[in-house]
Amino acid sequence: MMQKNTKKIGDGKRVINFLKPHKKWVFADSFVIALSQVCAALIPTLGTGWLIDHIIPNHDNALLWGLMWLLVIAAILDLILMVIDEYFCHHIAKSVTNWQKLRLFKHLQILPYSYFHQSKSGELLARVSDDPDTLHNFLAWEGSTFMASVQGVFIYSIVLLWINPYLMITSVVLGVLFYWTSNKVGARTRIASAKARTEASRYLERLRESVTGIQLSRILGATDYEIQSVADIRKSFMKESIIELKARMQSIVVIGSYNGFALAAVYFISVLLISNDQITTGQMYTAGGLVTIAANEIQRMLRNWLSVRRTGPALDRSEKLLAEEVSEFEVQEGEKLNSVNGLIEFKEVKFAYPTKEEFVLNGLSFHVKPGEAVAVVGPSGAGKSTIVDLLLGFYPLNNGTIEVDGLPIEKANAKWIRDAISFVSQDVQLRNGSLADNIRIGNEMVTDDEMIQALKDSGLSDYLNSLPEGLESSIGERGALLSGGQKQRLSLARALVKNSTILILDEASSALDPITELQINEAIQKRKSKQSVIVISHRLSTVLTADRIVVLENGKVVEEGTHHSLLEKDGVYSRLFKREAETGENVISVS
Repeated sequence: MMQKNTKKIGDGKRVINFLKPHKKWVFADSFVIALSQVCAALIPTLGTGWLIDHIIPNHDNALLWGLMWLLVIAAILDLILMVIDEYFCHHIAKSVTNWQKLRLFKHLQILPYSYFHQSKSGELLARVSDDPDTLHNFLAWEGSTFMASVQGVFIYSIVLLWINPYLMITSVVLGVLFYWTSNKVGARTRIASAKARTEASRYLERLRESVTGIQLSRILGATDYEIQSVADIRKSFMKESIIELKARMQSIVVIGSYNGFALAAVYFISVLLISNDQITTGQMYTAGGLVTIAANEIQRMLRNWLSVRRTGPALDRSEKLLAEEVSEFEVQEGEKLNSVNGLIEFKEVKFAYPTKEEFVLNGLSFHVKPGEAVAVVGPSGAGKSTIVDLLLGFYPLNNGTIEVDGLPIEKANAKWIRDAISFVSQDVQLRNGSLADNIRIGNEMVTDDEMIQALKDSGLSDYLNSLPEGLESSIGERGALLSGGQKQRLSLARALVKNSTILILDEASSALDPITELQINEAIQKRKSKQSVIVISHRLSTVLTADRIVVLENGKVVEEGTHHSLLEKDGVYSRLFKREAETGENVISVS
């Protein structure tokens, strides 16, 4: 899959780009933080200078009381401003993160279907959920302190300039030097963080597989293997995390040394200035206090900058996902017809899956008339299920056309096509929730009576009556409280309430007993006059009621007709039917 060429930009600039849509909140928070800096640090530090230079020498009790009340009021204001800052900061963080998560999730919806065959679900979950959370954690917990540090260094440098330019120049030069040094060390932290996140994604993927497949691992007696597998990945993750920790510790050593160097340099210059009567003793203490505070702010700023660098790998992964080319079929406006009659035509269709060279369909041609039930059969690998993928627009064709009521699929609106089709597959997709929740996926406007009728038509009437909460009864995660047959019948009920013009059943009765299968076939027979039905099955007993049977082999139609006419031809269908009958007789004789 080709990716878009994106110009690489710095981690800090990328974070700023996320904040631009929320600049009003950012500016408001910046103003609150600046006031907090004045109340929390600047006023007390300047007060020390006033105390030494004016209040103590002059024994001015009135000014002393005034300074005391000023410090009390500043402390109260600082507390109020801290609460406001906390609210602003978390509001910005949640807004940015929610937007990014939704942006990534929306992009997943329009990626080519083949992309999901090449990607691990654990990695996709990490990209859509965990990676944006990394940005959230920085903005919510460290973004405010980073902004405070930057503003504090600026404010304190201005005050140092007012006291004496040499003090400000010394502080700034040392700050730039230590920023450059820590940034070099921070590059190692970024690399180590990227490797640690890769291992974290591996762990999430393995954990998902183990949890969802816990029944299989117990049946196979592979519990110890599962534990060891997870333990090995955790061991690898811990190894990379320790490397990341070492890189961070190196950065902390560099950052922590700034305070001592800066304070020593400022006091040395202050002594020289005092000896030349250029500053007072109180101004020296004020400068020393400001440099100490500025040093702490620079240390915090540099630590926060390392956090920005650690968000880099998460942002890289998000951008890599967003750079994946989307499916043209998913995003195009496409054409729509006012109504759907149900005429389906495959014309000389050739198709090979994106990662393979061999054609699955090789000149396939057949049609389904409105209201007609057509069964598609054939040996494994003949391309039966591929027909469904192509009709739903999951893959582009290599050659030929597929038309619905004369409209080629590739020119159609994706939602219009899929609204016209109800689909039931062997691989049933259910969600954690109630019966009603899973049925409504097919039709949000369906009534309770319509759901009950659909459940009756799909053979779940007795099951529904046995539930104390009826339609609102939970079916467990991914339908864990249902049997295989009940899952298929629920999937059929969902398709029935959708009531689309075209109904596709792809191995939809594979987990059903013969009696239930007969009941469902009767329900479908009642709808045949309203719907065009395509039945795909290995079990030939399910296709006997079809109006016409299409037989595939090697990706093309080799026979077509009714059940009896195909048996008389003594061809592929006859061979398949006899083989199934012999298998059934052998099973019965053995049992």
